[in-house]
Amino acid sequence: MDQVSQVSRRQVLKQLALAITAAGSGAFNLEAARVVHALAGEERQAGGYALKGLTQHEFATVSRLAELIVPADEGGGSGVDAGAPEFIDLLCSQNDELADIYRGGLAWIDATMRRRDGTRFVDAPAARQTALLDALVSAERAERAGRSERAGRAQTAGDLGPGVAFFNWIRRMTVDAYYTSPIGIADVRYQGNAVLTGFEVPPEAVDFINRRIEEM
Repeated sequence: MDQVSQVSRRQVLKQLALAITAAGSGAFNLEAARVVHALAGEERQAGGYALKGLTQHEFATVSRLAELIVPADEGGGSGVDAGAPEFIDLLCSQNDELADIYRGGLAWIDATMRRRDGTRFVDAPAARQTALLDALVSAERAERAGRSERAGRAQTAGDLGPGVAFFNWIRRMTVDAYYTSPIGIADVRYQGNAVLTGFEVPPEAVDFINRRIEEM
């Protein structure tokens, strides 16, 4: 029975990973995401999580980005505490297109930081890391404004365009990972998790995640 359950959950992992790029970064199966957390959590408890889709350096960069996107505060832990880096690594291991998005995006982050400060992103001072992410957020907002005014992409994101696209992916997936983890569920004071014959993610939870992304 355990073997059947494990195979079933691996199938969910594969299906979720493929669905992410099929639907785009704006859509996510939140209930299936909890299966991904369970697989990563079991591996951590069994002796430590082993990387499957990312290199050590890529994973370290994803971890730092997740920490900046969802920092720890009085309400709960960070994106790293919630397991977002493992969540992303597991999904990348099941979807080559998603893995390419992360490899290319992380390479862009490092290359841009080298041009700005002569070092990789993870080795840069925290203030410079934040400055780069702030620049991406500003470029994203300008791009949205440009689209609404029919001004054209060239007048908005500019050279930051590839970074804006990647940051949208990692921000969305980090926030989704956080709010489908035990830490995130506690953060929104969700009172579910009882034994049910079926489960659907409450619309309020989905709306909450979308609002948090818009605020970032």
